[in-house]
Amino acid sequence: MKPVIIGVGAELQRGNLAAAGRALHEQGWMPSAAGSLSARSGDAVLITVDGPDRGALTRDDIVMVEPGEGLPLLGEVDWPPADTALHLALYRLLPACGAVVQAPTPHATTLASTAGTTGMVDQVTVDGRESAHGMGLTAPHPAALPLVTTWPDVPCTAEAVADQLAGCGEDAPPALLIAGLGVLAWGRDLATARERLAYVEELSRPSPGSTAAP
Repeated sequence: MKPVIIGVGAELQRGNLAAAGRALHEQGWMPSAAGSLSARSGDAVLITVDGPDRGALTRDDIVMVEPGEGLPLLGEVDWPPADTALHLALYRLLPACGAVVQAPTPHATTLASTAGTTGMVDQVTVDGRESAHGMGLTAPHPAALPLVTTWPDVPCTAEAVADQLAGCGEDAPPALLIAGLGVLAWGRDLATARERLAYVEELSRPSPGSTAAP
């Protein structure tokens, strides 16, 4: 394994990730131990471990891994979650990506699961200048958020994510939906990733009077 350069603020990032997880739990977007958050720190990646209730996350529930296979760095005592493969796929494909949030937010998860099982839709469309701007999009025309099918093993799902984003570069969508898992959102930092998560959840909300996901 080649040397891994760790960012100066790595320990601060542990606390930030734990605080973000607690806040998302309070919103009802990371119930129990569901969901995961990560942030890049130099070459390394910090990510929440499996098991702990997201409402009680502490800095001790964050593990630092190398960016290749996601193995814990020397001195770490916990093992990274299976979702690590999803996060690392984004960091490899999107150089500007500094943080990732995977969360089963209620409306987006329902939409993604319905679409994944019935074939009703294969994307969510961001339509309108204000919403697009809030998600980090500059184009005034509608933009589509891809829907990825969940595979039995996470590495296969990560490959599907990579296939969706391959070659996108700076034109990559700010988030995507994964059937059964909810939203996978990213940004230059944790605040941006959380903002995009919120917009996807709002855009996935059924219109008044509707009985099914759009």
